[in-house]
Amino acid sequence: MPHNPRLTILCALAAALSISACANHRATNPNPLSVDLAPFVQTRNHAVALVTSAKRTFDPQSINQLMLSYTDLEEKANAYAGFLVESANVDSFDPAKNDAYAAQLRQSINAFNLSYATLSKSAPAPSRVANPWLQDSWVPAFARNAQAYWQRYHNSLAASPQTVAMVTNQIKSETVYPNFEDIATESARPQH
Repeated sequence: MPHNPRLTILCALAAALSISACANHRATNPNPLSVDLAPFVQTRNHAVALVTSAKRTFDPQSINQLMLSYTDLEEKANAYAGFLVESANVDSFDPAKNDAYAAQLRQSINAFNLSYATLSKSAPAPSRVANPWLQDSWVPAFARNAQAYWQRYHNSLAASPQTVAMVTNQIKSETVYPNFEDIATESARPQH
């Protein structure tokens, strides 16, 4: 079958337009990547909320101990996000690496949960977070979906550098964890 450059350009343009349309109408019609990234995003946001609460209620030594477990979580989550970005950029996906990153992230979530629970018991003020546990049950399904997503869309990614840039920017913006030092940087209000 002869390669038709015009068809390739049209497919790439269609893919870019559909992703752009999804980005513009995300509130009413989320794109598939946002849906797939949602549990990753929710866990990151919950972790940030827990750290924010801890910085306001834990003593300095407990905050430093929590920083260690959060930093491990940050590193594992950002390494997994980096793997996803790399897979989109290099047009290859290593299922063994995907599984390893997922397992490391799940272990780190559990370690963070244990650390937070232990430290919050000795906090001078009660935590204001309703749910002090990060969920980890989503990680195996997320890993399977990441591989399925890549298999479904890698041909359209390879055909369009613009699409690759949009996808990788979306992965970065929706999954990358902030540094511990950058969370809740405002001064805590004195409690009355």
